[in-house]
Amino acid sequence: MLSKGYKRAMIQTDKLDVVQALTDNGLEDSGITVLRRVQRIMRSVGQWRIRYIPREDSTIADQLAKLSLAWQSSLQVFDNAFNAVLEALE
Repeated sequence: MLSKGYKRAMIQTDKLDVVQALTDNGLEDSGITVLRRVQRIMRSVGQWRIRYIPREDSTIADQLAKLSLAWQSSLQVFDNAFNAVLEALE
């Protein structure tokens, strides 16, 4: 995201332990390299936030993410909603 020029990001996940690990400044000196790198990126440039979203509140985003993995393209525009999304909304 940084290489594409984005300065702000809101990351939403249903993994509470990930949110806690990334927002706990006391873990900056932990031995987990990937955790330190992500924390450094989140502090360094722009506004980066990570937020916990319960799984039951993220079903539509989950369906869209799964569909996007099958398309192999960075952008899709739709005139109508997919059945999987419509079913998740019900």
